[in-house]
Amino acid sequence: MHAHGSHGNARGTKEAPGRDAAIHGARWDAVHGGYFSDAAVAKPLLEKIEEAVALTRATVVVDLGGGTGFLLAQLAARGECDAIRLVNVDSSNDQLAAVQCRAVECVRASLEQFTRPAVAAEDARVVWVMRSALHYFGEQGMLTVLEHLRRQAQQGEMFVHQTACFVHEREAECLNTLYREMHTGKWYPTADHLCRMLERAGWRVGDMNGAPALPLTDHDLALRYGMTEEAMARIRAGLERQFGPIAEVLELSPDRFCAYLHYRIAVCTAARPGR
Repeated sequence: MHAHGSHGNARGTKEAPGRDAAIHGARWDAVHGGYFSDAAVAKPLLEKIEEAVALTRATVVVDLGGGTGFLLAQLAARGECDAIRLVNVDSSNDQLAAVQCRAVECVRASLEQFTRPAVAAEDARVVWVMRSALHYFGEQGMLTVLEHLRRQAQQGEMFVHQTACFVHEREAECLNTLYREMHTGKWYPTADHLCRMLERAGWRVGDMNGAPALPLTDHDLALRYGMTEEAMARIRAGLERQFGPIAEVLELSPDRFCAYLHYRIAVCTAARPGR
């Protein structure tokens, strides 16, 4: 997945059969200008993961929807996580087959159904990681996945994730309209809504910091989701009618557009049951 993002398809084929699949595996790293395989772009997230590992004296880092293993390979290369198991969970065989770092263990499983015993022992100390994966589960499925993850985690374990979300409702609705028109099933919350969902699922939210935005050109989106030029032109016209240009979120020119996914890195802790 990730897709890492960041990423692939967290949900196997449930999202929309065939969509995204054409760029799984080794081709994933080149998508969207290489955003998801850029060490500089990933650095703020990597630093937060390393801080969580140090704080909790973690023995395992589990990347949920880790795709081709890029994030974990970067952690291995940086050297701060030596002697720590690095486990990549993804539902795509193509993504897992593209993992090249020998330090990374692969587990094929969906994020809705994986279980702790498949990735870590009961007495392990886990830092859970996710990059650009929650949106695959749509508005209805996001909370369910967060609750499932919380059930696999032990009290005090940390969840460090980079998730696309927006400050204003109108910005989120603009991107959600775009992705709905492309028939992807993906959905983006506001930052406030994301925090409420995390808390409701039993995660205490600490820091929430910005991460580099992801530019989404109409050309890249058409390639990724198998859309025709005509379809993208209709989508562009609809976005212009409904929203018009939005600073740093939607740029419109006469026959092109570029949207921006804004990310936050959330550092969360598994709270006591009942919190």
